[in-house]
Amino acid sequence: MPPVSPRALVRKLRRLGGRGALDLIDAQRALLRARRALRTRPRGDLLRAVPDRADPSAATTPADFHRLDRIAVSVRRASDYGLFRPTCLVRAIALEDLAHRHGILRSVVRVGVRRRGGAFEAHAWLELEGRVVGDTAEHVADFTVLDDFSSLTG
Repeated sequence: MPPVSPRALVRKLRRLGGRGALDLIDAQRALLRARRALRTRPRGDLLRAVPDRADPSAATTPADFHRLDRIAVSVRRASDYGLFRPTCLVRAIALEDLAHRHGILRSVVRVGVRRRGGAFEAHAWLELEGRVVGDTAEHVADFTVLDDFSSLTG
């Protein structure tokens, strides 16, 4: 994909409108934070298993799903056209970060593995109450899920 000129980038941001442009900027910042975390946290300390997040006080509403879908679109756009091309793990961590920043607390990072053509593959994505976010259910269906994880400390 050829680089986008600054002028073309400004035109694209204007077409997104104020909220869309701010979402895209937030997504790019979250991707940068996630990539930095991946590079700077000690090996084995990036993700941690999380207990069941069935806290009824944090129930997810239809508006939360809509908001998270909008955030996922922004992360995909920032991944495709932004400053760098993040791995699936960086995208999942960025999505989790943004979900929590928007008060959507029950999302989990999923890590799955599979063998395809004799090769071992791993993939990471985000789920909210069993619904795949920022990826497709068809794509992740072949992966054996290891556990529910969080990249958030504390």
